Amino acid sequence: MASRRIVLVSFLVFWNFAVISILEAQNADISSERVSMDQVLLRAVDGTTTPGKMAVWPQSIYTLSGDSLDTVSLFTKYLMEYYGPAYMNSAPTQGVEFARTSNGRFRGLTLNDGVARLQADVSMMVRPGITNNDSTSDFFLLARPSFRMLGSFEKHFGYFLELSNGMRFKGESRRIAKADPTLARITRFVSEDTTFFDQYVGYIQYQSDWLRIRFGREALQYGFSPIDNFVHSIDAPLLDGLLIDIPYKSFRFTTTHSSANGTDTTGKAVPTKYIATHRIAFDPASWLSIGVNDMIVYWGRGLDLAYLNPLAFYTSAGLGTAERNANDNSLLAIDAAVRPMNGTMAYGSLVVDDLSFSTLGDTSAAGNNNKFAFQIGVTQSFGNGEAGLRSLASVEYVRMDPFAFSHRSINASYTNFDAPVGYDMQPNSDRIALQWRTWFKPQTFIRIDVDFTRHGENLLDSNGKIVMGEDPRFPGSGSMVAIGNVGGDILRGDADDLQGNRFLRGNVSYQQRIRVWFSAEWIPNVFTDVRLGYTNKNGGNSPLAFWYGSIEARIGY
Repeated sequence: MASRRIVLVSFLVFWNFAVISILEAQNADISSERVSMDQVLLRAVDGTTTPGKMAVWPQSIYTLSGDSLDTVSLFTKYLMEYYGPAYMNSAPTQGVEFARTSNGRFRGLTLNDGVARLQADVSMMVRPGITNNDSTSDFFLLARPSFRMLGSFEKHFGYFLELSNGMRFKGESRRIAKADPTLARITRFVSEDTTFFDQYVGYIQYQSDWLRIRFGREALQYGFSPIDNFVHSIDAPLLDGLLIDIPYKSFRFTTTHSSANGTDTTGKAVPTKYIATHRIAFDPASWLSIGVNDMIVYWGRGLDLAYLNPLAFYTSAGLGTAERNANDNSLLAIDAAVRPMNGTMAYGSLVVDDLSFSTLGDTSAAGNNNKFAFQIGVTQSFGNGEAGLRSLASVEYVRMDPFAFSHRSINASYTNFDAPVGYDMQPNSDRIALQWRTWFKPQTFIRIDVDFTRHGENLLDSNGKIVMGEDPRFPGSGSMVAIGNVGGDILRGDADDLQGNRFLRGNVSYQQRIRVWFSAEWIPNVFTDVRLGYTNKNGGNSPLAFWYGSIEARIGY
């Protein structure tokens, strides 16, 4: 009877959080731990799984529970200890347990009666640091308490909720944001320059062996690159919406439909902006994975049933009416990964923003309907299996054509909170990026990122606005257009048809950047993260020399 009352109370609590649904286990909490992502990445490179297994992140606890039979892997062992009672095959508890230690970790609250699983924890983060722009230094201090609740009913219904509320005690918010991209995408932290800033992740989920349905907010990534990806990036601003994922043998279908936020050129909010994606992927062989994606951005109206259709082809649906054709932004992408031998994986991705076969190769304004972005890279693992010291080296080249991911209607750029949904780079740019990772233990690693970027920036006037001038297509008309827009800003897709969009046209900048991240869990529930970074940009509209350093101490999770 007691266990029934516990289940009933839990049910009512979750109703108040608006999470009631007949929806399997929650996903791995990659906002707090990256071990689950690192494990599947190493397995894909080493040959334990197909590359396609890592192409959609995060994984579910349901999947991780199935991996728990691997008693050799230190990654698997750590994840079993980290999630504890949330695992499908975890041992039942003696009712509700408060402030107990299980699997070597302190838990705020745990419950596993064979039907309901609940784990609730609190955490506290403190981060002091310094930023320097080559002329002045600025010390900062941040603190953030947070609460997390995760669990499941039976096998198939899962839920997750994390609430955090941070406080900036010292330091300038815009400078701090340059040292932490996640803070840069919190509107209240940057735009409103508030002392307090909050963030949440929350969703409900149903999953079986071949189906996952998730509704809510969570980080998401499509692709094979360990560095960054085009369609969905794990470091992009969080989207709220629906995800359906169907992995079946060598086939996988994934679709999302999410609400997004943005501003127009006047700074006003874009009304009802939505981003939807499809991904169909195949693993023809254990060493080869191929994925085809289509994406759509639309705004200014309610949910469009044509784009809610999981089997719709967005490009065709977008041409269905004059309004969609004029205002919506459709894109196509293909990505692939091949493992020529265990320990080595090559990957690539191509995005087609606009395509006109009749003008391919045309360098005049007539060829501006062709906008592409592509990425090629290779990653190599070092070390023997998952049980010892492991390292991973990756190098890639990325190029985005002028105006790629932007749109002439401006409001339909492929962005959320004015930041890219995919690869964190502006159009009319290219980049060589290198990354080195070493895991001393699954939860203790060092990551070094080095990149060199060329960017053709838009031409600006003395007030920092895009240069305006008479439309060159209609001399003497007096019609003023953005002649300074060379396609270097993802938020400005207007005036892309004035002249040929030559790559790197505009005010070219050259940026070198290095970032170091050391993360460790010294004892259970006690974490530290040390981050160092240096950026040097020459040329362009705003030359920059900037470095930062911070050390974060976190207790809890």
